[in-house]
Amino acid sequence: MIKKYFITLSILLNISLLTLIFQFRDKIRERFFPPEKVNILFIGDSIFAQENWNILLGRNDIQSVAYGGAMTQQILWSLEEGLLNSEPKIVVLEGGINDLRAGVPTQRVFENYQKIISILQKNKGKIVAHLIIYTTDNQEINQEIIILNTLLKKYFSEQHIEYIDMNLYLSKNNALLPQFSRDGIHLKKETYEIWAKELKQKL
Repeated sequence: MIKKYFITLSILLNISLLTLIFQFRDKIRERFFPPEKVNILFIGDSIFAQENWNILLGRNDIQSVAYGGAMTQQILWSLEEGLLNSEPKIVVLEGGINDLRAGVPTQRVFENYQKIISILQKNKGKIVAHLIIYTTDNQEINQEIIILNTLLKKYFSEQHIEYIDMNLYLSKNNALLPQFSRDGIHLKKETYEIWAKELKQKL
């Protein structure tokens, strides 16, 4: 009985391990086989982190430092601590949804963006920023996104920063269409093909 229990437990643990390896295979590959030269740096949260952009964009010079749960204040701290030591030619920036979900005031998120952009501009590389993608059904958050995106669009234009608004392709009536999302926030794998096509035009 005990032997059977441990065999079952071992099988379940192995299945769990293989599942994790498969889920994070791109991250593992990037960790142990980093690009020889980093020309493009992706900074953001899980919406960036859950896909391998080298594969999506057909390149081998992209490094992603995006991670799940990242908030704009954390991104700012990372930049202040020297995240741009690699001096990439292009920085692709995304983030903000975690802030809004955590109740961070819209104005503070916008101010964080201004500080982030200021640091990136000192690097003298090209910046490709993103507006925040709507959720599928959280109307309160979506209203905050409308306000924040309006501020960001004006600011990006004033700073002559190229930006991408994926809501033009993925949303309707100020809400992310369900067919593009796994859980109302994170995107399905096929949705990234649409995103990659738009991003290729900016790089």
